[in-house]
Amino acid sequence: MAYEFKLPDIGEGVVEGEIVRWLVTTGDTVDEDQPMVEVMTDKATVEIPSPVNGTVTKTVGGEGDVIAVGETLVVIDLGEQGSSDIPEQKHTQGAVGPAGDSGKAGAPAKKAAAGGGVLATPAVRNVARKRGIDLSKVTGSGPGGRITEDDLDQFEKTDAIAAAVGQAEPEASIERIPYRGLRRKIGDHLSLSKRSAVHYTYVEEVEVTNLVELRDSLRARGYDHLTYLPFVLKAVVTGLKKFPLVNSTLDEEKEEILLKKVYHLGIATATDQGLLVPVVRDVDKKSLLELSSDIERLVTEARKGRSKLEDLKGSTFTVTSLGRMGGLVATPVINYPEVAILGVHRIEKRPVVREGAVVIRDMMNLSLSADHRVVDGSVAAEFIHCLMGVLESPGLLLLSGEE
Repeated sequence: MAYEFKLPDIGEGVVEGEIVRWLVTTGDTVDEDQPMVEVMTDKATVEIPSPVNGTVTKTVGGEGDVIAVGETLVVIDLGEQGSSDIPEQKHTQGAVGPAGDSGKAGAPAKKAAAGGGVLATPAVRNVARKRGIDLSKVTGSGPGGRITEDDLDQFEKTDAIAAAVGQAEPEASIERIPYRGLRRKIGDHLSLSKRSAVHYTYVEEVEVTNLVELRDSLRARGYDHLTYLPFVLKAVVTGLKKFPLVNSTLDEEKEEILLKKVYHLGIATATDQGLLVPVVRDVDKKSLLELSSDIERLVTEARKGRSKLEDLKGSTFTVTSLGRMGGLVATPVINYPEVAILGVHRIEKRPVVREGAVVIRDMMNLSLSADHRVVDGSVAAEFIHCLMGVLESPGLLLLSGEE
């Protein structure tokens, strides 16, 4: 007996998932709860297990294909099992994503119509014929993958760019890498941020000599894994409490600014697959050591591609840092729908003037990108100077818990 397993609802607001990697193939025997496929949704990769015992007779879609919730993902031959043993599947189709979602419901569909056809209206087909465009090569962004005139325009632009590149460089010297998966989702989200938020960046230099000495003394006492980031997060919470606009979102539809009363800080993390933002929750209620443990766990899981969906959602403010490679200054893109993001740059010894004399101090730059619709430049400046005060005299944060 054949059992059609459909993509289940794997998270609130999720309407589709992108196939990352098949773990089984046609002819394989699977056991109940055995992982069959890795599916990515909302930046998290999850393993979908088999709900039954049987033999795989068909898998639907390849790597990079997008499958909607409720669509058949794999067909399994149950053998002699009775129909009463087949689990019932419940799906949420056409669900609307949560506030701040990057709009997966409207993401370009990767599949053509059933039977290998192309979804397009007669008018669009006529335009394509006049322009000499092969519709089978065009990715549709309309409902169900339907091709629109905008898709034709985009295809011609892409084709023109490819032609220009081909004239400049021999094709043999070009390696083409698929723009899909996490890389495409990151691009979609950042594009949404740049289209929506009115970005500007404020930069300041801060002396962190006392912070360096404090961190070094703690490491000498056995706290080897304590980095500077927990201190930065605690300083950020101090600033967010004094300037709540920086810890908010803008509801454009209702014309309201939503001030967040929680402090869940995203940590921008570079991984082999791209940039992920795991979330450290309730930073205001945790000690430096608790934050250090949370950060280490979240970053390790992100870099191994094992982040849980709940660990990548719900941030109210984001911090991005490359540690020793943090550079002098940057203009980070806001993690929409947040209204600000803090760039933390490398600590290095620099000559500075103190009381009329040139001395060497540990210095660091901070870059705050903010949405000018919500956060004025004066607020950004005051926020950064609040952080500077905490980082210049970090002793009060020493192993403190809830503030």
